Amino acid sequence: MTSERVFVFVDEEELFSVMKDADCLYCRIPVTASKQHLKKRHLRFAIYYKDAGIGRFSIPCYCSDGGHGRSHWHCPMCSKILHRTQNYKIHITNHGVEMTDKSSVSDGNKLRFVSKFSPLPAELQPTTVLLESLQTHSEDKTPGSKAACQKCGILFTTTSNLRRHERLQHGQDQQPILCILLCELEECWDFMKAQAQSGNPGKECRHLVRTNHAQHYVPPPPLSVRSLEEMRDKHLLSASEKHECQEMNSRACVQGVDCVYPVFWGEHDLPERCVFFSVYTDLEDKWCQFGRTRVSFDSKSGSWKCLCKHKRSRCVHKCLCMWWLFQERPELLQDALDVHPERALNDDLC
Repeated sequence: MTSERVFVFVDEEELFSVMKDADCLYCRIPVTASKQHLKKRHLRFAIYYKDAGIGRFSIPCYCSDGGHGRSHWHCPMCSKILHRTQNYKIHITNHGVEMTDKSSVSDGNKLRFVSKFSPLPAELQPTTVLLESLQTHSEDKTPGSKAACQKCGILFTTTSNLRRHERLQHGQDQQPILCILLCELEECWDFMKAQAQSGNPGKECRHLVRTNHAQHYVPPPPLSVRSLEEMRDKHLLSASEKHECQEMNSRACVQGVDCVYPVFWGEHDLPERCVFFSVYTDLEDKWCQFGRTRVSFDSKSGSWKCLCKHKRSRCVHKCLCMWWLFQERPELLQDALDVHPERALNDDLC
């Protein structure tokens, strides 16, 4: 008989009694839920808080609900799944609970958890409540007992946790990155799965870690029909190319997305010879799984490259990028925009 999964407990014994050495309900692969397994894999990373004056804790889960075997948290209040520990803490705090340290009462060498199911005898009742918020707890601690982040003031019990926090949240020594929705490399999936199975929940690949330094989104200047008309007048685009660009830009505006989003790496002190563009396609295919394609422009050679499956020399995605550069950065184009008299003549005859 399979027990129902519970994601919040008042003490360790309650967790052990739910399992009783059966298969672990919180792991994706079958493994015996021994006390050693529960302590190493789940209790080690438990999050403690106080709800209605009662100390409780939640444990991380590794079931298939998290995707690719990643560690995650199930909110016991609303059944929402969160993948990051900090996000889970913020989420349950919004439900009205109070974050605490690990709540315990010691009797000699004996450590016993406060539980509503097994209250302490009168002679062992503490004279003060040990469940306090992290903020109150930190104020009562003597100076030097905890290491504080110099930038945001968060306290850490170990210097290694502090260094990791400063590296991930305030580090500025890594290459810039704009956005990663989901790491698509299978080797990264295997890496995170192996880390989760070895007792490191929340471990992410280097690509996802870099998203902590992602820049805030700033919309690029929109494309102007006036500049498109100017390109047409100078015979830099054919009539059909002009119409196709205008139609694509209109569809992007209806969808509420950027038709052309440029990336200038020179702004990050990196080589600025090549300019990259994320271009709207209004399609979902192998080469544009997110409805966008990537176009690159070499400002030295004047050459263009596109992931588009069409192999013609000028596709609509390149023309859209030419439009944006002609409008915003014409100095980069130089001789990249060539005028073909025969194209202009054919357009005039049509």
